[in-house]
Amino acid sequence: MRVNPDLNSSLLAALNRVNETQEKVLNELSSGLRIQTPSDDPAGAAALVEVQSDDSQNQQYLSNVNAMQMQMQAADSALNSVGTTLQRALSLGVEGANGTLSDGDRAAIANELSGIKDQLLELSNSTLQGVYLFSGTAVSTTPYVADASSASGVSYQGNGVSNQVEVGENYWIKSNLPGSSIFGDGTSGVFKAISDLVAAVQNNSGTDLAVSGVEAAINQVSTARVQYGNAINQLTGSQGVLNSEHVQLQQQISNLSATDMAQAASDLATAQTSRNALLDVIAKSNGTSLFDYLH
Repeated sequence: MRVNPDLNSSLLAALNRVNETQEKVLNELSSGLRIQTPSDDPAGAAALVEVQSDDSQNQQYLSNVNAMQMQMQAADSALNSVGTTLQRALSLGVEGANGTLSDGDRAAIANELSGIKDQLLELSNSTLQGVYLFSGTAVSTTPYVADASSASGVSYQGNGVSNQVEVGENYWIKSNLPGSSIFGDGTSGVFKAISDLVAAVQNNSGTDLAVSGVEAAINQVSTARVQYGNAINQLTGSQGVLNSEHVQLQQQISNLSATDMAQAASDLATAQTSRNALLDVIAKSNGTSLFDYLH
């Protein structure tokens, strides 16, 4: 809009202020945001930045929790399969302890047990999205590999350290258990127990002792599942708290930044009335038509 330079400067200044107010209110109505720039409300803008930062951190914690839940549930599922497989090995061991079995029967049992060992090796190397679940912090390293030099024919390649993830301010949870604490290192544990049972059935000697080793392996896996279960429960609790905090923070953000539509509509109407009145005064004071100022 081009305004005649001969008009009273105070009227022009007032008109500019009204135009700016009207434009600001229109922006608020269209965007739904009361604070467009820090200058709109310096104190409110500073508070908004702080609350948004808190909410961003909250969402990072929640993302960590969700990722950990997926990983722990995958690990627990794998260990459930391990437990089922070991129970089958235990049944075969008890069956193999029967001294009346033929050589052919014992060979068949030993062959199935060897297959079980292969299944356990596969389960111990379970992954989620390309990350090994049971290798400690060495998540890109295959935890267990065949190793003829090991007493069990298997050796552990991971480490004995658990990953930890922050799921709240200064609140960390172990996201995994190293495989060595669940399956053993190959010289003892799950694979040694199965190897001993295979040998006992084949030799028809020491089967009862070997069965006890499998029972100990089952107990070790069960203990690990309890630990994972407790951690998953902790994560579920944290998830609830974080979701509740997110809702509260979003409400604070809305309170600080959202436009009061009713108030904005009222302000717009007031600005439009003031603008029309000023234009009328300017036109009358200069003896010109309103259209002279709107081209």
